[in-house]
Amino acid sequence: MHCLQRLVPAIRLQRYRRGAQVLGHESARRELLVVVSGSLEVAAVNEAGRRYVNSLLGPRHVVPLVRLLDDIPLSYGYDAHEDSVVLHIPADAVIEVLDAEPGLWREVARLALYRQRLSVGSLRAQMVGSIQRRLAATLLNMEMGYHLSGQPAREGLLQVSQADLAAMLGLSRQTINKELARLRALGLVDYGGGYKRLRIVDLPALERLVES
Repeated sequence: MHCLQRLVPAIRLQRYRRGAQVLGHESARRELLVVVSGSLEVAAVNEAGRRYVNSLLGPRHVVPLVRLLDDIPLSYGYDAHEDSVVLHIPADAVIEVLDAEPGLWREVARLALYRQRLSVGSLRAQMVGSIQRRLAATLLNMEMGYHLSGQPAREGLLQVSQADLAAMLGLSRQTINKELARLRALGLVDYGGGYKRLRIVDLPALERLVES
């Protein structure tokens, strides 16, 4: 707790309207973002001007960890997917705390390695996988930010709509609906508890599906 208290003076709380830029990929600001409420789009624009949404980040996500390293550019920008509240924490302040408590660097490394493993599986699924595997990889990418030290923080709950998933995967809502129904029949996910409420029921099985 004392580590968090040391960060408080440096933290800036900001409210964003839907569509507002939170952190551009070209930004020189070295800071971490913590989503308090709402959600952020992780997106990039290719040379042809087409915008690609990589993921949606809900509450408790901490990004981008690469800002803890020197002179590493961002591959993506972060925009408010809906009205959101975000904490901005200077990377230097976080590094100072981590250096004072070296054991915390291990937790950062574990989270980074976890994300890398899922990213590799996601990339493989997006390139050669079926629609089902692509969808599973997308859900895992959204879920991974909720995992610190390998432990789930939100009981698998994702605040994402079928329209969001369709836009991220470049598919129709009907296709997403059909594939979600298949994942539900396999006991991997559940939904129906309200708008933008999709729950991962069996995370290890979903990971195996992506990595298979």
